[in-house]
Amino acid sequence: MFLVLMLSLIWEFTLEDVVKSAIHMSSKGMSLFDTGVQIGIVLLAMLFTLPGLIGGAQETGKKTVVELGKTERRYKSIVESTNDLIFQLDSHGIVIFTNPAVRLLGYEDGEMVGEFIGDLLYMDNKEEALPRIMTKRVGHRATYHLPVQLRTSPNSVISTEIPAIEFAVDACGLWEESDDHVQTRGVEKNFIGTLCIARPVIKPEDLQPHQNAEVV
Repeated sequence: MFLVLMLSLIWEFTLEDVVKSAIHMSSKGMSLFDTGVQIGIVLLAMLFTLPGLIGGAQETGKKTVVELGKTERRYKSIVESTNDLIFQLDSHGIVIFTNPAVRLLGYEDGEMVGEFIGDLLYMDNKEEALPRIMTKRVGHRATYHLPVQLRTSPNSVISTEIPAIEFAVDACGLWEESDDHVQTRGVEKNFIGTLCIARPVIKPEDLQPHQNAEVV
């Protein structure tokens, strides 16, 4: 199928002109044998060159796939190893992805998926914080360092003693288009959801040794 396609393109862009030229010259005295030889040479040249072109395209494709695989593994390693809680919301504020750091809140992997972010907030002013967490904004207009308290999992043993943990949240809108396009008024764009990165807030007293600790 690929060979047929290539030959069709060759005929359309190259060989057709050669044949027309050859026929025109034959009408001026060149023999049909000479015309056939010219056409045959062009065809052979194309056929001998075609495998090299296909091989080069395949090799380039393989290298691209390998590089994409390396990049994907690198970012996956970062997302899975960081202590920051990374989660993604859909356009309605529903959690559709969390990284393993969700265990800080007592959740198992995937347990938070499907929850509405508003139900996970443990704070009196959550109605004010919710639009900033579910932001559609990008760039410098996105949300940065928003203090929030996220509820611990009711199924975990820590929820009775620690009902919530404080985080500083950065959030930005996710769009199918580039940031420059998104910030342009009057153009069509498609909002996908929001990406949030929540860093645990460590209080100074958490860094102090317990008074009852034994002195070595």
